[in-house]
Amino acid sequence: MSYLGKSPTQGFRQRFIYTASGGETSISGADDSSNTLTYTDGEYIDVMLNGVQLIAGTDYNTNTANTISGLSALAASDVVEVMVYDVFNVANLSSYFTTARVPFIRSDGTVKNIPLSADEKVPFTRFDATSSDFSLTN
Repeated sequence: MSYLGKSPTQGFRQRFIYTASGGETSISGADDSSNTLTYTDGEYIDVMLNGVQLIAGTDYNTNTANTISGLSALAASDVVEVMVYDVFNVANLSSYFTTARVPFIRSDGTVKNIPLSADEKVPFTRFDATSSDFSLTN
């Protein structure tokens, strides 16, 4: 049976958060957590400015690879959140694990994205308010 559109494989999403210094009209490169914005298809992303959903083609465009452009000039401390939806093929899963990251929300509200390809210690606070680490092992 033929299929139109993206092939029916497994999906995942990645979140990128950028805090503006002021005046930017495009977003690209490393975000606040040092994760580099990449996407396969600009049709499968959502962009929010200070929590408000922007409209593709009106408020922003994805005409340049891995760049959100056409934004109205951002003010200092504006927060742009980019949600990228993509697919992967189970047969190519090893390439996914070398680039994918698991987001962990810290107690102070910041997000640390840990690569799935690395062994990492993740700090957390127990219910009794004591701190500890748990290990993620590749």
